[in-house]
Amino acid sequence: METTTILCILLLSLYLALAIFWIVRSVIDVAEDHKRDKRNAEWEAERLQLEKERAARDEEYHQKRMEQFDK
Repeated sequence: METTTILCILLLSLYLALAIFWIVRSVIDVAEDHKRDKRNAEWEAERLQLEKERAARDEEYHQKRMEQFDK
């Protein structure tokens, strides 16, 4: 084989390897993004629940303090 043919095959092989790597990496990234979004949604729901509970406790504390203040 000629040198140019060997170099051409080598270049095309490298290009193919990079393309396959890019496709595999893209699929993995999409899966990880989906998992991360799901986890973040769960954390956000938990954070909102904790804020609601804290607001309820604060309101209860405020009401008790107002009752003590009125006495």
